[in-house]
Parts: sequence; C-alpha cells; structure tokens
Amino acid sequence: VFLFNLIWSIRHGREAGGNPWRATTLEWQTPETPPAHGNFGKELPIVYRWAYDYSVPGAKEDFIPQNVPGSFGLGPSREPA
Repeated sequence: VFLFNLIWSIRHGREAGGNPWRATTLEWQTPETPPAHGNFGKELPIVYRWAYDYSVPGAKEDFIPQNVPGSFGLGPSREPA
C-alpha cells in the first residue's frame, strides 16, 4: 500500500505550492522557498505579529502572515482605546 501510494503520488499527485502548510513565518513569504542566502534582499520585511500567532481574536481566517498589517482580514478596527 505504501509503495503504491508513493508511486501514484509521484506520477499523478498535484504540486504542493510555495506554502503548503499555510505557515505564517517569514521564510514561507519569500518568492524562493527555502530562501537563499541574503533571504529578503535589500529591505527587511516589516513584522506585525509573532511567528506562531494563530487564531487572532476577531480575524476572519486563522492564517494571517507575519508581514501583513493587522487590519487585514480583521473585523472592526483594533486600535487601542
């Protein structure tokens, strides 16, 4: 069963894509995965949340990358009172 599944997947399986696990960490946001030396080029990305910050309160989706501002996918404005 294992060998059949392995061979079938190699021949007929679909490609996983750049971020198959929908990880929020920055290495999955680079155009080249895994990132090469000098990962992010001339400018470092701006980080808006922790690497494993899933289930953000008020978010429409569980997957929000680190480099996307906090207002993306969120319900009402989350500005401090």
